[in-house]
Amino acid sequence: MRLLAVGDSFTYGEELTDRSVSWPCLLADRLGYELTNLALPAKGNDYMVRTVIENAIEYDLIVVAWSHFARLEFADEHGIYDIWPGNAGNLFTNELSYRKDILNYINRHHDDQYSYSRYLINIILLQNYFKQNNKKYIMLTSFNQNYTGDLAHVKLREKLSHLVDKVDQQYYIGWPNETMQEWTYRTPQGPGGHFLEQGHQRVADKIYEHIRHLGWVS
Repeated sequence: MRLLAVGDSFTYGEELTDRSVSWPCLLADRLGYELTNLALPAKGNDYMVRTVIENAIEYDLIVVAWSHFARLEFADEHGIYDIWPGNAGNLFTNELSYRKDILNYINRHHDDQYSYSRYLINIILLQNYFKQNNKKYIMLTSFNQNYTGDLAHVKLREKLSHLVDKVDQQYYIGWPNETMQEWTYRTPQGPGGHFLEQGHQRVADKIYEHIRHLGWVS
């Protein structure tokens, strides 16, 4: 049996001294599955959709750990890259001045409602893809996705309720209010804010228990 994991730095295992204790590795070991982890730091949700479509048919279980909804993907002659409104670091611009110009523009003029609707549509599209191809899948969220305590974003979800209501909660752990951040609260973190070994164990346990309740493991 084969497991595919797709996500950003929290799924990649950023800041771990040994990535073999990242939650995808722990989950695969517990399930007895062969793992392919295609998560990459700083990647957004367009990358995840593309990666799943290109690879999922070969796997028995796919786990998609969505990134922040506002990360946007662009491409130029130097390759594909993501930018994130509010983050001006070189992680997204790779020292290329025109990429910084794009980021500065998006910082001033991005529309959260549009970005959040794109994120919801990506979820719905992938869920339908999995159903049509009879694939077992689990979805979850890395961090700060749904702004549970932020009234503005609660209202945003209400405006987009026609999309929010189409998300199949049975296969999306914690939807819409929990992320890996809540599950790993008060566990040790690295300087960059990524949870470490204890947090990865908690995430793996959370996913495994959900899978067990679905009846996919004994």
